[in-house]
Formats: sequence, structure tokens, C-alpha cells
Amino acid sequence: MKMYTRILAVAMTAGLVAACSGTGQISQMPVKGGAFETGLRDGYVKLANSEFDQTDFGSGNVFTDRAKMAAMGQPTAPEAIAARKLVAPHLAELTAARGQLAGALDRGAAKSKPADAARAQVSFDCWMEQAEENIQPDDIKACRAQFMAAMAALGVAKPMAKKKKAKKPETTLYVVYFDFNSSILNKAGVAALDFMKSVAKKGARVTVTAYADRSGSAEYNNILATKRARTVESWLTAAGVPVDAATIYGEERPAVATGDGVRQALNRRVEVGLTQ
Repeated sequence: MKMYTRILAVAMTAGLVAACSGTGQISQMPVKGGAFETGLRDGYVKLANSEFDQTDFGSGNVFTDRAKMAAMGQPTAPEAIAARKLVAPHLAELTAARGQLAGALDRGAAKSKPADAARAQVSFDCWMEQAEENIQPDDIKACRAQFMAAMAALGVAKPMAKKKKAKKPETTLYVVYFDFNSSILNKAGVAALDFMKSVAKKGARVTVTAYADRSGSAEYNNILATKRARTVESWLTAAGVPVDAATIYGEERPAVATGDGVRQALNRRVEVGLTQ
């Protein structure tokens, strides 16, 4: 068993020496091309050596071949998404990233900013390889960060930023009930408004709609409902909560339908709508 382990270690060492020798030769090759090809060659050699150091000869050989192609003036394109078995969320993000990188290269980034373009492609392929392994989050993060920085240098601001969907405003209704023939806040009403104030965010829209029951005349009930609205508005304004113009319904639109002249506690109310 010890002899087998020793033989395996020797074989791996020999493979590593041979691999590094190969990248060493490529790093000394005269480059057919310009700064973009040189940047790809040097970047892929560095990636290959890193993979060989981790005894990942498969990935090391892939990056070695790309380095050689770049040195020969035949640079490869960014790795195809289908070339790797990617899992969410890497798949969606890398697909978007490749599209942005390909777009930048199509617009001539390899000529206008060759060093940054080469860095973007190499770091993208690094990100792809690490994302497929999906076992070294720090390495994934590092390759991704390098890609971001290179894309920013190419003039693609925040290349991976996702557009946030505008949150649809939601309205919460708070109901303040009043005692019979009264426009003064009771303890329950103050508690309801106090809670609403505690959850109201800056810029929230507040509406006030006032009602009365049908125990008095329609004219009187409009007046009473108006007083109740003013009471709630004054409290909210004093608490620093801006209020839209109040709507007065009086005895119209009751919460509980009743005959004329009937007292009904649930109809003696002010509804406060909080939209945010």
C-alpha cells in the first residue's frame, strides 16, 4: 500500500512538472497578434498553473491549450455556456455575463481596450470553471469579481446588476371608531392611529374617509363626519404623518346597512388608508 502511494505521488509530481514545463514554454512563445492575444496567453497560463497546482490536470490542460491558441494568434472565444454543467444561480448569471462579454467584444473591445478585454475573457472562463465545480465559493467570488472589474473597465457599468422590479404599492386600511354623536378620539382610536404611525414609512400616502350612522339627519351626519375627519387629520399631522384631502360620506355607504334613524357603532367611523 505504501509503495502504491509512493508511485502515485511520483506519477502526479511527474505530471505536474511536465504540465508546468508546457505552460513555461508557451509563456515564452512569441505572440502573433497584439495586446489582446498577449493578455489571453498570460492569463490562461496563470489559470493553467493554478489548476495544475491543485492537481486538476483536466482544467489545466484546457487553459494551456487556450493559452497556446492565443500565442499563435488564434484566440478562442469565451467558453460556451453549454460546455459546463452549471447549476442555479450560476447558470442564469453566467449566461447574462457571457452575453455582455460577447457584446463588448463584438463592439471592438479587443482593439480599443485589449488588456481589459483579455482580462474579462480569462476571468469569465475562470468563473465558469469554478462555478461548475461549485465547491470553492471564495474562488467563484474572486473570478466573478475580476470579471466585474474588467467589464467596468470596458465601460459596461455594473454588468451583472439586476433590475429590481418596482414594488407595487399596497394599501392597508385602519378603522377608527367614534362614540355616539362624538368626534373625539377614544382610547381605541388613539391606539389604532398610534400603531399606523409606527408602521408608516417616509413618503407613504395617507387617505382619510369619514362616516356617520343614520341616527340624525343627513345634513347633521355630514357635519359630524367632517368633524371626525378633522380630528383624525389633526392627530396625524401633529404626529408628522401628511394626509391627503379627506373624503366625507356622512351616512352614505354604511358598513352595516340600517334603517333611517338607527344607531350603529360600526358606522360611526373614519377609515385611514395607508399606501406604501
